[in-house]
Amino acid sequence: MHPLNQYLNAATATRWRLTLATAAIIFIGWSFAPFSYAVGVSGTHFSANMGFFFLYEFCLAMALVLMLATEFHSVLTYLFLGVSVISAVAGFSTAPLVMILLLLLPVFTALLAIDRFDLQNGFGLFTFGALLALTASVGCAYTSLHFVSWEIVVYLLPVITANWCFLLPFFVERGTKQTVLLLISAALLIVSVTARPWRLPLAAAIGLVLVWAVFNLIKKAPRPTLLLTSLVEMLVLVFTYWS
Repeated sequence: MHPLNQYLNAATATRWRLTLATAAIIFIGWSFAPFSYAVGVSGTHFSANMGFFFLYEFCLAMALVLMLATEFHSVLTYLFLGVSVISAVAGFSTAPLVMILLLLLPVFTALLAIDRFDLQNGFGLFTFGALLALTASVGCAYTSLHFVSWEIVVYLLPVITANWCFLLPFFVERGTKQTVLLLISAALLIVSVTARPWRLPLAAAIGLVLVWAVFNLIKKAPRPTLLLTSLVEMLVLVFTYWS
């Protein structure tokens, strides 16, 4: 094989490994909070829909990674969003309301990647974070508790604020606006985290938020590394909900 082809193949394999690793980290971060809620409720019984729900979440994570890594211009994003839609329909067709709620996130994510909708900004991030917590809570509640309650949505407030805080540099260009929104989103994340019952891991979560915020305020790069950002966000959420 020509050395250039070997280099290109190795580079492609490396990019896909990084993409899969980042998506797996995001998937863990998204899943940890709702399932920590589910296992703490008496009468939890996970159903066969869990497999479809896991596939739904992981494909959304893959779509998000591909979209952000290419600045919203990856065609493969739509492939994974399509699989997430199929998973929602296949796993939750017997519960139409749940299925419709689950479909909101992949549909909105598809709209994010279309420039003419002008959603690659703070409003798009705000809506994405809110929809993510809503769909994660609804899917988890239905597959484990067999009922949907606003209590789990409130429980997932740190997940919403974490997505606003950590994904902000990928939606808003570096500048005064990003600085202001970063400070606000970091403050909201810390407030939502401290609303949880106090434990030592919460101090670690708050410390990570502060370090990450300061790092982004003083760095010169236009945006942080997605893999590192996803890892820090996952750790913050794991420490927040660690029991």
